[in-house]
Amino acid sequence: MRYNNLQHASATDRRTSRRRLATLVALTALSLSACGGEGDNSSGSAPDGTGGAPDVSSGSGGSSPISGPSSSSSSGSASSSHAASGSGGGDSTMHPYDHCVNGYMPHPSDSSPTMKDGPAEFFPPGNTDPNIVDLTVQPEVLQWMYDNSWQAAHVEWHAIRACNLPGGGGLSKVNICKFTQLVPEDQNCQSAGDGYQFLVFHRHMIQALKQLWPNHSEQFTGFTKFPTSAEDVPPQWRSAWKDWDASALEAGRIGDEIDKPENLARFPDEGTLGFWLQCNVGQRLRMPANNMPWVGLHFVLHAKWARPGNTKHGVNNTEANIDNYMFWKLHGWIDNVWEKYRLAKGLKPDDQKLKDDLVAQCREMDTEIKIIQEDLTPDEVVNPNEPLPVESGFFHERVRPLFEDTTNLCSGCHAESGANARLTLGGHISSKKIVEGLVNRPSLDGGQYKLVVPGDPDHSWLYLKAAGLAAGAGCTPTATAQCIDGVMPPSTTGPTMTQQQLGILRQWIQDGAAGPP
Repeated sequence: MRYNNLQHASATDRRTSRRRLATLVALTALSLSACGGEGDNSSGSAPDGTGGAPDVSSGSGGSSPISGPSSSSSSGSASSSHAASGSGGGDSTMHPYDHCVNGYMPHPSDSSPTMKDGPAEFFPPGNTDPNIVDLTVQPEVLQWMYDNSWQAAHVEWHAIRACNLPGGGGLSKVNICKFTQLVPEDQNCQSAGDGYQFLVFHRHMIQALKQLWPNHSEQFTGFTKFPTSAEDVPPQWRSAWKDWDASALEAGRIGDEIDKPENLARFPDEGTLGFWLQCNVGQRLRMPANNMPWVGLHFVLHAKWARPGNTKHGVNNTEANIDNYMFWKLHGWIDNVWEKYRLAKGLKPDDQKLKDDLVAQCREMDTEIKIIQEDLTPDEVVNPNEPLPVESGFFHERVRPLFEDTTNLCSGCHAESGANARLTLGGHISSKKIVEGLVNRPSLDGGQYKLVVPGDPDHSWLYLKAAGLAAGAGCTPTATAQCIDGVMPPSTTGPTMTQQQLGILRQWIQDGAAGPP
């Protein structure tokens, strides 16, 4: 089974559409939707209304012949120094849910009987020649990535690491180099530090996708060994198999046997290994490692699975290569090599430095997503890994924890970035900013209602939704807001907040809905 025409808007089209939508809702409207509930953007069309990625009904795929255990990668789910700073300087258990620290909750489609395993086949419109077929991840995954601007953020992550190089940032669609506070000192293939960031960033993406689709994680699991024959790749690629040249084959062998003493000796640290795995033919560290073998593995792996004449989701299409099933096979193999190296060096999968570095890469990607989705200016962006301010007051100490409670999990869908982030209730963001986004702000799904009206909880859509009272509130659709009156967080048995918790939320609004002093 296959699908022939995955549609997605260009980055320019998406930004234009978002500007129009922002104008329509007076720039400040926030959607009171939640994961899996009415008005959710976790499936269906893209949040900007441009049609997003695939027509899920036409997507399909079968089980891939490639399988094997995922790498023993470290988890970003435990608390870290970044987690503590994310709580506004207080106890890190006060605001526990942050996807950069705690990971993503499974996507609703993960438990759907209609979601397929393995790759999905993609053909250009009107062409079903098996020699031109390409492979993508499943349509549900593509939809989520387009909704959350992952493709564009992946481009910007690489572009910002070229800002200080000749022609720097040329791939950027948002002039990312003007955000000077975000430009890393380590630039593309200029240092071992950049090699290390390359490894950590791609592990962050792999882990996030496996958290979202734990029942379909094979899509994001790398080759168990460097592919050396047609039998090592999916059937759709076997007829096009060509043997590697001697240099690439030797590099692949070193990767598979990275834990041997003679190979460990080539790479004094993880960054040097990352440089070797990432960088192109002819590039060398300024202070080269002893006996560093041939460089260029990452690029020849990408080139191996490029389909001339079928590049819409191609592994060499820089704007969409993360759509491609083979992208995750090759990057998963790179991640496996790195983890084998770490274990051989005595580095534990759960060491604190790695956890902190994964959180930092998640924060950077989230910031790039916000820049893309909200057309932010440099003055509106702060370094995402700077500690949040120390805050206090009734909202910070009593109300915000309700949204980040591990039972309610409001901030799991309404964090500082993502498809539902126009309503932010937690994550790596100050309580002051959360309150500013709630008080006297219109709701996209509450008709004539505002999210929070100081002194009037009975006319505050946030409270009405949380208390399960929205259905009887007389919501009337307007030109800028529909009416979706189900309880939030979504539940078939009524509010998930206890009466005591609802009383705290009501009291905050009744007393004037003040932010931190």
